Order: sequence, then C-alpha cells, then structure tokens
Amino acid sequence: MDLEYMKQQQTTIFRQLIYSIVFPVVIALIVLGVINFRNTRNILKESNRTRNYLISNELTQVLRFQDITLSILEENINPKLESVSRKLVYEYFKSTKSIKEANLKRIREELNLDPLFYDFYVIDTNGIVVNTTFKPDLGLNFFSFGEEHRSLIKRIFKEGVFRSEKFTIEGTTRRLKKYTYEPTLDGNYIIELGVRSNTADEIINLIKSTLNNFSVKEKSIVSAELFMNADDPFSLTKTDDIAAAEKQFIRERFLKMDTVAFEKKENGRFLAYQYFFMTSDNSELYKGSVIRIVSDRTKEIKDEYFRLISFVLIFLTVLFVISFLIFRKTKVLTDPIKKLVTNVNRIADGNLNERAEVIGNNEITTLSMKFNVMIEQLEELYTDLDKKVKERTAEVVAQKEEIEAQKDEIEKQRDKLADQQKHIMDSILYAKRLQYAILPTDEFIKELFPESFILFHPKDIVSGDIYWFYRQGNKRFFSAIDCTGHGVPGALVSMVGHNCLDYAVKDLKLDRPVDILEALNVGVTTTFKERDEDGAVKDGMDIALCCVDYTTMKMEFAGAYNPALILRNGEIIQLKGDKCPIGAFSRRAITGYTHQEIDVLKGDMVYVFSDGYTDQFGGDDNRKFLMRNFKNLLLEVHQLPVDQQRNRMEEVLFDWMKYESQLDDILVIGVRV
Repeated sequence: MDLEYMKQQQTTIFRQLIYSIVFPVVIALIVLGVINFRNTRNILKESNRTRNYLISNELTQVLRFQDITLSILEENINPKLESVSRKLVYEYFKSTKSIKEANLKRIREELNLDPLFYDFYVIDTNGIVVNTTFKPDLGLNFFSFGEEHRSLIKRIFKEGVFRSEKFTIEGTTRRLKKYTYEPTLDGNYIIELGVRSNTADEIINLIKSTLNNFSVKEKSIVSAELFMNADDPFSLTKTDDIAAAEKQFIRERFLKMDTVAFEKKENGRFLAYQYFFMTSDNSELYKGSVIRIVSDRTKEIKDEYFRLISFVLIFLTVLFVISFLIFRKTKVLTDPIKKLVTNVNRIADGNLNERAEVIGNNEITTLSMKFNVMIEQLEELYTDLDKKVKERTAEVVAQKEEIEAQKDEIEKQRDKLADQQKHIMDSILYAKRLQYAILPTDEFIKELFPESFILFHPKDIVSGDIYWFYRQGNKRFFSAIDCTGHGVPGALVSMVGHNCLDYAVKDLKLDRPVDILEALNVGVTTTFKERDEDGAVKDGMDIALCCVDYTTMKMEFAGAYNPALILRNGEIIQLKGDKCPIGAFSRRAITGYTHQEIDVLKGDMVYVFSDGYTDQFGGDDNRKFLMRNFKNLLLEVHQLPVDQQRNRMEEVLFDWMKYESQLDDILVIGVRV
C-alpha cells in the first residue's frame, strides 16, 4: 500500500480530541441553543395569548356592565312598551282588515312617541314585514335571519301573549334596540315595537371605544373586534362585509363555543389571530359573541432571529478558538508519534529487517523498544511458518491428485445412476400410457352420463385408483376402484382389477353389481394365488359399483368397503359397502356381498370415491380431511353444474393441502341422474 495514502487515512490525536471532546460539546451547545430558542418563542406566544385573554376578560366585564345597565333600563321602559302594544292590539288593530294599509306614522304621533326612537312593524305568519314606520324594512323576511328568528316568531304566534325581548344589537346600524312582540286578536299578525335609547347608544359607544383603545394601548394589536349573531355574524365596530371563509370560521366558533389561536403571514407581516367565545344572556336571539384579536408579531419574530444569528456567530467564534488551542497543544505530542508510524508503515510493507527509531526517554521510546522486540519475534515466526507452508503445500498437492481420482469415479457412478433413472422413468411413463389406454374416454363417459365429472389426481405418475364405465342394454355402470398401494405396484393391481371387471360383464354376461363383485373377487384371488397361509400375497382392492337403469329409474349398488352417496334436495342417502375387500382377505369373501337397490329421481347426484380425498392431511392443525367434512362439501356443491362441482372440490382440496404432500391417489366420480 502507498505510504502517502496511509498517511492520509490515519487518525491523528488532534482529530481524536476533536471527535471525542469538541463534537459532543458542539452538539450539546446546539441542542441547548435550539431548546432555548424554542422556549423563547413559546414564552412570547404564551405572553401574547395571556395578554389577549386579559383583554377578553376586560371586554367581558364591559359586556356584563352593559347587561346590568340594560336590565335597569328595561325595567323602566317595559311598562310603557306593554301599554303601547296593548293599545295597538286592542284599540287600533282590533280588526286587522286594513292593517297592511294603516298609517303607522300617524298612529305613532297620536301616541306621542318620538320617531327617532320608536318604530312599528306588522309581521304576517310567513315572517314578512307587511307594514312598518321604517320603510327600508318593508317586505323584510324575518325567517331569512336564521332558525332562531324563525323559532321566535312561530313561538310568539303559538303563545298569543305579549313578549318583551331584551336589548339587541342591530346588524345594519350596529345600535342597541329593544323589541316587543304581541299577536293580534285574530292571530294573523304580530305587532312589533322597536325602541332605541340614548343610554343604550352610550353603552355601545363604550364597547366600541374599549375595542379601539386596545390597539392604542398595545401597539402590537392590529385590531380587536366583537362579532354577534351565530347565524349571520356581523362586526360591532365595522360595517364592512365579512369574507365568506371568515364568516364560516366565526360560525364554527359560535357552534363549538371554543377558543382558537393561529398565525399566518400577510403582506410581509406575521399576524397572530385569536378567537374567544363569550356566553351572554342579554338576548334570546344573540346567546353569545365572539371576540377576535389580531396581533402583529413581525418585530418579535425578527428579534428572535436576530438573537439566533448572534448565538450562531458567538458559537462559531468559540468553536474556532477551542479548535486552535487544541491543535497547538496536540502538536507537541503528535510529532514523535508520526515518526513511529512512518517506521511501522515500512515494516507493514514487508520489510521485517526494518526497526523503529528509538529516540528520547518517554512512553513513546518504551513503545518503540517493545515494538522492535515484537518484530524480531515475528521475523522468527515468519521463517518457521514459511517452512511449514511449503511442507503442507506438498501434502495438499498429493491429496488433490487422490481427490481428483475419486471425483472421476464418482462422476462415472453418477452418470450410470442417471442413465438407470432415465430407463426407469421411460418405463413408468410407458406404463402410464398403458394405464390411461384402459380407462374410458371422456367421450364415452359423456355418452353414458352427460352430466358427470371425474376428479382424478394420482399420487405418482401411475395410479392405484382407476375408474370404470360400461353399458349393457338399458343398464349403465360406473365404479371407483381403490387398489392396494399406489404408483407402479398399485397400477399393476389396477390392471388386474380392470381386466377382471371386463371379463365379468363381457364374457360372463353378469349385469348385477353384487354378482360382478363376486366374480371380481374370484378373479383377483385367482390371479394373485392368495392363500390363507403365512407369506401369501395380500394385494386387493376396495370398490363402489353402481348400475343405473333409466327405464325403471332404479339404481343397484354393491361395494367392498367403499360406499355410494346420493344427494337429493339437500339430504344425503348413503349406501354402505360390505366390510369385505376384493382379494386381499379371501377367507372373509365367503360371506359374499350385499345386493342393494334404490329408486332414483331425475336430478339426483350420485358420488363414488376412493379414500384419498378424506385421508389427505392438511389444514391449520395438519389433520385428515375426514368423511364428515367431505359430506358437508358435497352438500355445498351438489346443486352446482358438474364442471363447477369438480373445480370447487379441487379448490378446497388444494387449499386444505397447502404445503403438505399428497398422501394417496385421489379419485371422486360424480354422476347426475
């Protein structure tokens, strides 16, 4: 390796000091600075919010003073208003035929009421102002003001009594005004009185003045506004239209009765918005109000960033001074070490005759001496190692030649086994062609039973399970045969069984399943020359054999262990096989097989099968599928078309097996009568 490159890669004491001392201090200072900066920002934000809370409390006290003052004022004018309302209802409008054309201004003069402070309104049952002394409100729809106005008007019509509403702020004039309501005697109109008061105006002016003074007292406050009316909010101090988004946001504050604060940047300024909801019992129409205080935090944020920049500059200056002092102090230590490292690098390049330079009288001198001793020992070890390596290399070369000879022999044996395996596979594939040649064709099966299916999955290439179909006159036979074993042994047994079945029906002309089984048993037993002696061949088969006569609509059945299942309208009819296999235990065959006969209906599904499906392991618990689950599956699918039945049964089987290997040959035959 290049010496200059190694010098560049090595870590000096100066770097170590920087990494182990300066960096942790730097990180700690940065973390403290960030925490301090955030805490300062949070304190300033909290200070603004606290100030705004105090402002809202001050305004709340003003509003409470307003409520008390207005209550006293109302106690003084309520009797007079009720008297005026009664005169209008019981004297002037006892009959309401001409109420829409009545001269309300003249009536107001007759009652000696100041037109600057009193207004009359006539409201019909639809909430429309049909007559008034204040012409701009003629035709005004009270119901359009919101659900609270609608409910108030309808309740007054329903109650039919005089009602005095508390002082309420008008949306158009921003003045306090008191309203009274009383239905006419016929219940078709409401007479509404609206009255203003100089005292009430002074109260409103006090609130407006208080709101305006907030921005004078606190220069950071841009504006302080009071919003009324939950349905259609308006500002007490401004007559400008409120933006749709802002109005919707204020409606939400009325609805949620909460306090919300957020900041946003507008026209280069950082503005803080804070909304407070205040409950008020001053009016049944205006149950509360929302205060919005807008503060300008631009100067505060600039001051924050100025402090942050100052902190960074001071921090960088201190970091530079510390790094410079550490560099000066470590240089005294690093020079002797560099010389030692140079010698060590030469030795590392393979120059074991090199020795470290011994200078001075300190720890580095001792280190150099000990290093030289270690190099001398290493040189001796290297010489011994080189000798041993040469000896071992000679041994390895000899072993390699022996291994290569063994490898050639193994490859010859491998090629021989591969050739034998190919011959075996060719023979098995030929046996498969022979076995499939004896099985009935799909065309023949569909000719006998147009609605039928066969689910057939051999475990190996050839199968010990086979199916057999035959026609003799009006009778049509089908059978599922499960031979002993699987693979090649099972296939050989199946060939014997197939030949014996053909012999029984073609040569012996047997047409009853029970007789065919008896003949099959004799044929298999004779073929394998079974005896009851020890060591005799015990190969045989289980079988379910059905015969359908479409003329009489009867089905005959005989079985050796295997049953037949008939599914009809969601019910299962089981025809059990005799516990007497074909050929395997000849001494039990003398009991014979049982002839079973049953009437069948058009549309019945008949199933015969081997035990491969029910004995297959799988599922979450790695257990057998079992006959119970198999019957439930047949109940699920028996009314489907036969192709769909086969697909569904195959899907359930594969889902059940998951990663388990197939245990046995699988055969299921389904025939719809």
